[in-house]
Amino acid sequence: MKNIILFLFFISIYSFSFSQEKSKEPIKVTYGIFIKKIVPNFKDETFYAEFYWWVKFRNDTAKSGLENTDIVDIQYVNSQSSTSESEIEEEKYLGNNTYYYEGFHQGNFFFNPDYRQYPFDEQILNITIENKLLPKSQLEYEIDTASFLFSGSKKDNFGLSNDVLANKNSNFKIEKSVISTKEGIYNSNFGDVDFPSISTYSRIDVGVLINRSFMPFITKLIIPLAIILFLVYFVFFIPADKIDIAAGLTVTSLLSAIAFQLSVNSDLPDIGYIIYVDKVFYSCYFLIAISMAESLYTFYLDKSGDEKKMNLALKIDVVSRFLFPLIFIGSVYLFA
Repeated sequence: MKNIILFLFFISIYSFSFSQEKSKEPIKVTYGIFIKKIVPNFKDETFYAEFYWWVKFRNDTAKSGLENTDIVDIQYVNSQSSTSESEIEEEKYLGNNTYYYEGFHQGNFFFNPDYRQYPFDEQILNITIENKLLPKSQLEYEIDTASFLFSGSKKDNFGLSNDVLANKNSNFKIEKSVISTKEGIYNSNFGDVDFPSISTYSRIDVGVLINRSFMPFITKLIIPLAIILFLVYFVFFIPADKIDIAAGLTVTSLLSAIAFQLSVNSDLPDIGYIIYVDKVFYSCYFLIAISMAESLYTFYLDKSGDEKKMNLALKIDVVSRFLFPLIFIGSVYLFA
């Protein structure tokens, strides 16, 4: 009888320990998003977004010790508005300790642009969320892939509304979305001695890939720049003795190109690296400088009165007429 009692005692201890371990498992929170509007501000390195979000999770407060409000307390990591506390529009009890919350967010988010290939650059606009207080050991996010598939969305369009995909903005277009789970690591206890020195939080990262439309690049950059270079190109058709006209064309074109570059770069934030469009302008400056040097050289050859030198000046002009556009086209292709 004594052995049976001991056996039952150990079984109860094991069962209690097992239930305790099971209760320590993190709560799985399924997160979904539906973006209805997204507008980037490239100069300020921010973007405005409007979207619906929803979460589904199972929570037995008696076992987990967590209230539903703690689980739904979402924090926007890269946003000017920090939490989702006032965004909840609907909440449902789905049975079996399962809950559904739906909300709507609108506000500005920060992003880290890379303009090295501007104006052919691609940018990723990220919406990153995590729970405000619960670390990954207590709460873990999952992507609501089932809801996206149920709505007929393609994998590259998860979370994007038809309005966003049909965006007619002439400056950029939406390519695709990438939704993933990540970890946020904080190597600080924030001055709280009861807090661990390093804590890890589960995150959902919603990335929207955008790129610029090609036509604005043609109309706003290539055409004006081509006109400036076209004026310089006349230098090779002006008689060598008209150095004053050649100098006027090259100097005027150089000043116009500099002013145009400053105007183009005014649409971008202050950046410390050379971008693609800068390289194109540097090529233009080089061509203008070479054109001026060519005009001076042919002027002195023609002024010498030597027939051979005068013929050489004509040949240099003819060769330059072919080299000038080839160098420009080659530089545009090379730096791309």
